[in-house]
Amino acid sequence: MIPEALVVDRGVSAGDSWLTVDPAKVHDALSALKDEGYSLLVFLTCVDHLLDSSRNWPARYELLYELRNLETREQVRVRAFVDGDPPHIDSVHDLFPPANWDERETYDMFGVVFENHPDLTRILMPDDWVGHPLRRDYPVGGEVVEFSEEHETWQTAPEKA
Repeated sequence: MIPEALVVDRGVSAGDSWLTVDPAKVHDALSALKDEGYSLLVFLTCVDHLLDSSRNWPARYELLYELRNLETREQVRVRAFVDGDPPHIDSVHDLFPPANWDERETYDMFGVVFENHPDLTRILMPDDWVGHPLRRDYPVGGEVVEFSEEHETWQTAPEKA
């Protein structure tokens, strides 16, 4: 059982178990869960709660780690909330090697810095790209799109006599 000192909150939502952990203890919490048999990191992602005032979020960014126990087929979602510009959290690539790619993607799209990551570089966007496209305050648009009123989008078949 994961030590309660690592858990801030816990619950079940739509049948899925979840835990909220202190971001400073995310590595310890995932290590304890791995020791319990949760050996597969299904995914790691981020949610930017910048414009969501419908709930009182503890921080702007919510990192989500979905773990699965392959023997019991149980899953648990681990949540950690971080703030900062840029936000920082410990890397878990040493516990779950596939996290390397997910952490790079989260860094690239949201700007979350994963401490002790071996190669925290962009993975989807060009190296000279400015900003993080999945942040809610990232400017959308800016490219001119040309439309033509004369362009026919639908052609009808000729009528038969």
